[in-house]
Amino acid sequence: MKKLLTFACLAALAAAFSVPAAAQYRWTDANGKVYYGDSPPRDAKDVRSLGKGSAPAAGEAGASANLPFELRRAAERAPVVLFTSPECQPCVPATALLRERGVPYTERSVVTTDDLQEFRRLTGAVRLPHITVGTLSQNGFNPEIWNSLLDAAGYPKGSMLPRNFQWAAPQPMVPSKAEPRAADAAGAASATAPAATTR
Repeated sequence: MKKLLTFACLAALAAAFSVPAAAQYRWTDANGKVYYGDSPPRDAKDVRSLGKGSAPAAGEAGASANLPFELRRAAERAPVVLFTSPECQPCVPATALLRERGVPYTERSVVTTDDLQEFRRLTGAVRLPHITVGTLSQNGFNPEIWNSLLDAAGYPKGSMLPRNFQWAAPQPMVPSKAEPRAADAAGAASATAPAATTR
């Protein structure tokens, strides 16, 4: 019994020390030595996320997986949401600032009255553009303030986006009312269709 207990303790210790509990990343240094931890250095090579450590950036599944570590970490900790409108003149330089700086973001477009009501309910803001960086927000476009918010969140000052990065299209604040009807019609059609038989 004593030998079994000793073996169990040794196995538990070996498992505990194989990869640190807080390790979210695996990387190699310039000499090829492998490390595990939660914050690879800037000069780390072959940085890989372990498990659930990398949430999607900009609201897209897997979008952050191909981002450099520093940018991915900022996007996970403080995702950026930009609220715009097609008629909004200051939204053009606001969008340009984020793209030139290489900040992945989700864009929500305020077009309809329902969109405007939802925008005001969510943000308490009355004008566009509006940005949220994690839990912080700024109403109206002011490049100095926006850059300060991004700096505080840890976003790199220059673009680190991969060449193949694609910006997502703006999404409405409130989904179109035609979409649920189409889904309801499809659901009704499938509910009334005869069941397929397999042979």
